[in-house]
Amino acid sequence: MFSRDEDRMVNLGFNSINEGFEEGVSEALNFLTEIGTGYLNEKKEPEAEKMVISIKEIGKAAALRGMENAAINAIRALERLLQCSIEQNMHGATVRVLLSFGAIGKTAAEQQMEMVARLAASVLGKSGNTAALLNREKETIAVAIGLGEIGKAVTRMRFPDISENTAICVSCLGDVGKLTAQKSLEEAAVGVELMLQEMAAAALQENLQNTVRSIASSIEEIGKNAEEENMENAVLQAASALQTIMSNAGSRYLNDASIAARLALESFNELDIINDEANIKKIEAIREMMRGLWVDSK
Repeated sequence: MFSRDEDRMVNLGFNSINEGFEEGVSEALNFLTEIGTGYLNEKKEPEAEKMVISIKEIGKAAALRGMENAAINAIRALERLLQCSIEQNMHGATVRVLLSFGAIGKTAAEQQMEMVARLAASVLGKSGNTAALLNREKETIAVAIGLGEIGKAVTRMRFPDISENTAICVSCLGDVGKLTAQKSLEEAAVGVELMLQEMAAAALQENLQNTVRSIASSIEEIGKNAEEENMENAVLQAASALQTIMSNAGSRYLNDASIAARLALESFNELDIINDEANIKKIEAIREMMRGLWVDSK
């Protein structure tokens, strides 16, 4: 339950969006951010998460109405809550905030609001590196989900191959993925590879060869780092993703992309690719966990 003031400010945010009134949206976001910060400092995580959800929904609504400044302000508000949740070791709230960046960024990308999508992706990229360095695996997975969802949405907008936003998402995922492998965060490494594979599938649908080649290179780098750390599941997922990309690109006569994936696949030591039932079940479990997180965040 919201307090009366919280409910009033949430309504002010949505009503202001409907009326195109930027100042009203800013007032609502500032209020909700201050309240959310207070809840985090008081260790009231469920209440803080409600504020995060409200800010996310206001940000998405602003993006849908083409209110760029309001959507950016929502991301900035979430950044403040993210910093506070990290300081207070509120992992549930931190995951909720990270997924919210993805939700706003995805909506913005679908509305061709490139600046908002770029900001959300950049914030996620920095957050992912920090989470991986601190060995916070679930938070790193949340970053991978958000970046992947933004990346898929940008790719489907048929921007020039390869658009700046697509490149940012691929680059950030690649950097986070390499860090997760180096830190032996195997579930997170697999999660990044899964999102890159989904981005590749979206790019193949749009015949974006350069994008697919870039993704194949990122998957190869993550897989090679995983190979050095003896992370069987991450190596298997990298090889499986590259095999799928190679096959699907070939069937669409995207020869450059198919060759890039094949060359990346050939860089692995076949003896290190353990393709047994236990590995496959583990990867599927990670995939389902990620789907659940994203569905719960939308």
